[in-house]
Amino acid sequence: MKFTLFEALGLLASFVAAAPPVPAKPTAVSQTSNDAHLLPRLVLYYQTTHDSVGRPISMLPLITEKHIALTHLLVCSFHINRGSNLTLNDYPPHFPLFSTMWEETKLMKEAGVKVMGMVGGAAAGSFDRDTLDGPEAAFEHYYAQLRDAITMYELEGMDIDVEQPMSQKGITRLVRRLRADFGPDFIITLAPVSTALAMGGNLSGFSYPQLENEAGKDIAFYNAQFYNGWGDLSSTAGFDSIIRQSWDPTKILAGQVTTPANGGGFVSHNRLNQTINELRAKHGEIGGIMGWEYFNSKPGDTSQPWLWAQVMTAILRPNLVPQLTITRATAEKLTRLWHYSGRPGAEISMMMGPPNVDYMAMINA
Repeated sequence: MKFTLFEALGLLASFVAAAPPVPAKPTAVSQTSNDAHLLPRLVLYYQTTHDSVGRPISMLPLITEKHIALTHLLVCSFHINRGSNLTLNDYPPHFPLFSTMWEETKLMKEAGVKVMGMVGGAAAGSFDRDTLDGPEAAFEHYYAQLRDAITMYELEGMDIDVEQPMSQKGITRLVRRLRADFGPDFIITLAPVSTALAMGGNLSGFSYPQLENEAGKDIAFYNAQFYNGWGDLSSTAGFDSIIRQSWDPTKILAGQVTTPANGGGFVSHNRLNQTINELRAKHGEIGGIMGWEYFNSKPGDTSQPWLWAQVMTAILRPNLVPQLTITRATAEKLTRLWHYSGRPGAEISMMMGPPNVDYMAMINA
């Protein structure tokens, strides 16, 4: 589906406990992550991997449909489980139902999209004092699980979404360890509620300004959550309050839920578009836009969720659409894998019917 610029500007998608007082504002620091050339960023979380009947949801329309310039796709959510092993949502990352997803991430990367993981989120446990915020022995044990998953699936970065109390020492240790283990090009991001960047309510417990002062050179950007009561993008006020605390606007992404079904604080496409334009007029370039999450994004909903990214591209990154080559061999492999990637409880194999994405139609080489 092709939008005129006028139509695209008329759409746009959206997103959307108090911490101790923050003693200092963040100090501007240079980044080591190989990410700044992607400004402004267009970031999308990919958590719901299967549809309501258990069929895999393809991410490839984000690079095969026209007029989409996604920069980062965040596969989520990785969970650290005390006394057990790392899971991706409810299953081990190597479980067969993810076969299609992992194969598709390779194509996303070939097209220039940065494929990252996300650890944490609303489920507690990943950052407990018995896991990643624990003493050295516990930290080493559970961090090794995360490190090995990053290596196995060749993830290009990790988003740290701390939605439970974590110590300042613990978060700094985790950021520095990821940098030490994966080098300067590995992209490290965090996903605070937006008020946590403006000396307000905070789900994470630690001070983000202090983290920026201690390890900001290792953090590429912050996926600020302006939703669910933790901020608002119906105006520039929330973002402005962050910038008044001396944050670099290019490190702050305006995060919104992509549909009211994904949380409170959904802002209409028209209103969000106006807010983004006003922010860029005030502050110059901003970090970009983040969306939670892919599978049911408006205006396309579950049948065409990529339309959200088309609208965002028209606003944020026109003429920066990545190119992808798909051969017949690749399309045939994806079609085969699709039949082994059904959600447990769904009919796996050919009984699931043909893939709900036409890989053969994507062949262009």
